[in-house]
Amino acid sequence: MKVKDVMGPIKNWLTPEMTLREAIQVMQSTKRMHGLPVNGMIVLDGAMNLVGIVSNMDILGIILPSHIYFDERHSNISWESIREEKTRAIRSITVNKIMTEDVRVISANETLLRCSDTLRTERIRRLPVTRSDGKVVGVVYLRDVYNALIALLTN
Repeated sequence: MKVKDVMGPIKNWLTPEMTLREAIQVMQSTKRMHGLPVNGMIVLDGAMNLVGIVSNMDILGIILPSHIYFDERHSNISWESIREEKTRAIRSITVNKIMTEDVRVISANETLLRCSDTLRTERIRRLPVTRSDGKVVGVVYLRDVYNALIALLTN
């Protein structure tokens, strides 16, 4: 089985110039096969070249206050006290400030075994899928690779 057999097509993507607020809206409105919003998206430039990837973890890094350690007691700190600051942040910070630029990709013709090995060893949950000219044609997700391989083993 090949990556192209389980990859999802690109429905939406982010651009480097988008604000985090816009990126969050695109991510929330983009659904996968199971109906849930995506947890990460590719970032394409105006020429449709892959320039990065953003995950919900990257966005959480902006939303969560960096000066608070959550293993300590903070009864005097509430979300309301930091909400205004974080609202300003997601409206002003652009995707290119938080995206991962060094993005691993995989060929559409690569095997699922190679794909699963890359996902596992790199500890990532999604890989942009490219065709021979380097253009992104889809995204393969850990969940889909796992499900496909388990189905092959159990059927």
